[in-house]
Amino acid sequence: MTSAALRAPALLLRAVAYEFRKRIQFRAGFFVREVLNGTVEPLVMLFVYTALYGSAAAIAGPGAGPGAGPGAGPGAGSEVGSDPGSDPGAAAVALGGWTYPEIIQYVAGLVVVRKLIFHSRALDLATEIFEGRVTKYLVMPFRFFVLHQGRFLQFTLMQVVVAGLVWLIGYAVAPDHWLVPVSAAATLQAGTLVLMGSYCCFLIFFTLNAMAFWLDVVWSLLVMAWFVIGFTGGALVPVSQMPAAFYGVLSFGFPYWMITAPIELLMGRLGTEDFLFGAALVAVQLVALEVLRRWVWRRGLARYVGAGM
Repeated sequence: MTSAALRAPALLLRAVAYEFRKRIQFRAGFFVREVLNGTVEPLVMLFVYTALYGSAAAIAGPGAGPGAGPGAGPGAGSEVGSDPGSDPGAAAVALGGWTYPEIIQYVAGLVVVRKLIFHSRALDLATEIFEGRVTKYLVMPFRFFVLHQGRFLQFTLMQVVVAGLVWLIGYAVAPDHWLVPVSAAATLQAGTLVLMGSYCCFLIFFTLNAMAFWLDVVWSLLVMAWFVIGFTGGALVPVSQMPAAFYGVLSFGFPYWMITAPIELLMGRLGTEDFLFGAALVAVQLVALEVLRRWVWRRGLARYVGAGM
């Protein structure tokens, strides 16, 4: 038992090095998967929000005072304008408590944050189960899960660098509209929440891949899981911009603290107390997901025949 425990860290480092070599083997594929991944949806959001805020400013009409305009709530103002990108009056229109400049910053933050979130394509456990390749790992003196933890660590280290490069490029191209963290503390807090949420995604995707012990097809589950995680986290619309009833429920899930909340921390809309509450909430859900992962994996191995499913 002791020797196996000592070998686990060395195995983890070997797995990380192997995953790095595999990821950068094909440069074009690396660029498409890692650099361009997560940029299409934010661009679509940008065009949609530009149209929405332009329409809201036009509906408000000439001479509209603070508080006018669709979706204006407490503290929300609206003024005249038709082009939110160029009209200062239109920039004051608030939808769900968010002005157009704030939404632009949110979209910019979303581009960076999504780089750090573990995605289902980084795991091929279901294929290994289908083809019976899991067998060779089960006879080795280490936990099979360590290999996949190495993959998660490799993904995170690489994506931190990619996210930093994307932020620098965005700031160089559009410094007036790009999201600049309000403080170093906010950056650390936001990064902590994103990485904790990313590990929750990793556990969910591992568990769904392990469903290959029972199911013939699991890719559809992975697609649906990411859609639910993305929507409830704010990958399409900020959770805090949703109706109060939805916000009240979704703000207790780790996706909110993985996507919307970190961006709001960087913008200064949330503070340290919110971070502490969110970190504790995500930690509890992370432990629950780990228990679920172990239970599903053990149940799956109990019916595994060693020659594929």
